[in-house]
Amino acid sequence: MRAREIERYKKRLTAKRIELLDRVRDAQDTEVTVGEEKAADLGDRALSSTSRTVLHQLSASERQVLRRIEKALERIGEGTYGRCLNCSQPIQKGRLDAVPWARYCIECQEKLDRGEIEDIDP
Repeated sequence: MRAREIERYKKRLTAKRIELLDRVRDAQDTEVTVGEEKAADLGDRALSSTSRTVLHQLSASERQVLRRIEKALERIGEGTYGRCLNCSQPIQKGRLDAVPWARYCIECQEKLDRGEIEDIDP
């Protein structure tokens, strides 16, 4: 992969990282606000609890993507970005364009999805 392509992916990863950090902070702030609200009746308390749960789940999934982005940025620094963690073959450009934090080539991702290989970096 050429240095210019790597730099383009690095910029996209960094922008997505900033976006996710902002969204995680917003979700955490909202979660605190929802948790501090005084619910008047049982229905309101149930809704408040559900809202906190949903916000926590969104925040957790965004944190997972954030961690994968940070790992991708580390691989850029190490010079291994764009290589499959399982087979070490280049990850398809179209895949990286769609998911710049992708860790596996399409073939290995499919094997992972079918349980044929273990996730090297969960």
